[in-house]
Amino acid sequence: MKNINYDLVKMLHMRLDSAWRLEKYYINDANEAKCHSVPALEKMLEDDKKHIKMLQDEIKGRIDANVFD
Repeated sequence: MKNINYDLVKMLHMRLDSAWRLEKYYINDANEAKCHSVPALEKMLEDDKKHIKMLQDEIKGRIDANVFD
């Protein structure tokens, strides 16, 4: 696999993991602690979701262009 393709998949994996942890644990933990960090964590989740979509589109575009090898 070419480095760029590996890099895109790796970044997608990292963002998916981050979003999952924010949704499953971090935001809930901050809410339970009545922490002032909740809005920042929610913004991070929103940003991760945007980046996930960008990465998915980029990978799909590379697959469609037959350069994902």
